[in-house]
Amino acid sequence: MKINFSEAMVKKTDAELLKIVFGPEDEYVPEGLEAAKIEFAKRNISNEEKEKYKKYFEHEKVIKLKKANEPLNDLWKVLTFIFPGMGQIYLAGILSADGYDRKAKELAKFSLYGFGFYVGIIILVIFIF
Repeated sequence: MKINFSEAMVKKTDAELLKIVFGPEDEYVPEGLEAAKIEFAKRNISNEEKEKYKKYFEHEKVIKLKKANEPLNDLWKVLTFIFPGMGQIYLAGILSADGYDRKAKELAKFSLYGFGFYVGIIILVIFIF
């Protein structure tokens, strides 16, 4: 089933088109993005409106990048290491879904370090006794 992107873009509001055209290009298939650009060119959208949306999406991109690179708090690292569990892995998934990629990776990493530590202690105790 072939999607007619031109028809879909005609139905979009100016704000939706501006979001597609000036938003992240990797979120849309090339055919859809091209159809959006063609429809955008047909509409008489003011330069003020275009600039306003460009600034908004640039600001949104900066916030998204800042969120993705935010490190995990040291207290969380210690607590996750001491009390590893599936809850932390689940929380890492939630953080990742919210855009906190670095926090999610660090939470999962320290949880795995904690598991490894306790497994190592158990193996050491078994060998000693």
